[in-house]
Amino acid sequence: MRRSLVLLFSLVLITALGAAAFAQGLATTTNKTVVDGVVNAAEYSYSKTFEGLSLYANRTSDALYLAVVGDTTGWVAVGLGSMRMDGSTIFMGFVGSDKKVQFKVQAGSGHSHKDVPADVSATVVSYAIKEAGGKTTLELKLKPGSYLKPGQASLDTIYAMGTEKSFIPRHFMRGAISIPLK
Repeated sequence: MRRSLVLLFSLVLITALGAAAFAQGLATTTNKTVVDGVVNAAEYSYSKTFEGLSLYANRTSDALYLAVVGDTTGWVAVGLGSMRMDGSTIFMGFVGSDKKVQFKVQAGSGHSHKDVPADVSATVVSYAIKEAGGKTTLELKLKPGSYLKPGQASLDTIYAMGTEKSFIPRHFMRGAISIPLK
């Protein structure tokens, strides 16, 4: 009888610990994502390819990682918090003709965007942008608490790219997706 109780208690404990780990969704104990402007498939637990653009995401207990790779030598962008530009926090970047990286955090407002307050920009832990082989890559490490709430099932995300090495011209490709957080 005592052995059965010990076994039952052990099973209950293992089940509870497993449920706690599952509740963290994409959180993992080890991080394989490196924010270096080069995306390797094994770095991200989520990926989706659209026409001319690929989107990647990974979450750990202390970071939200995003990457966007576009078939362009212009700018690429990813936005969080809404399925359209209005209301999104947008991260944009490109490599200039002078080879200098250009990066901005913007707030979507209607069909436009503008600079954000310093506290929103401070949610960016690190970023990297590279252009190679006719593709531009933007990788981000963000503070997850700014974009993910406990129990949240999905992350509303927008993505876009443009042909120019400037933040002003309109996109030639854009879309939206709700990324499942499992």
